[in-house]
Amino acid sequence: MNSPIKIFKVTVQLEKDEYDVEASHWRLLTETNRYYEIKPESGPVKRIYKEKLNTVVDDTKSYTDGYLACSAFCIEDRIHDMHIEMLHKLRMKVNAYMDELQLNQQAIELQIKSPKAVPHNK
Repeated sequence: MNSPIKIFKVTVQLEKDEYDVEASHWRLLTETNRYYEIKPESGPVKRIYKEKLNTVVDDTKSYTDGYLACSAFCIEDRIHDMHIEMLHKLRMKVNAYMDELQLNQQAIELQIKSPKAVPHNK
């Protein structure tokens, strides 16, 4: 007999220079051809579609106060792989922010050297 799969939620949070990773077991309630119904220790039941298993999700709605987060539901054997994938995803996101900030910095420097006229209302 097959034993039911063990599903974990792996979460990575980055807040300024603090890095945290957590893997929590979610109890399998129901398995269908398309999805799993799972439940954490405390909290509501969640439906995760099978094609979304082992997929990193960006949990950061907007970048504020140096906070970034992502998570993934996966089987036990994939916890380490998901952690590594999240590290790469966070690195790419930080690099994209740094590139955008560099462009902002260049625009400011250009204005300091040659300011545009400020329009004023009559």
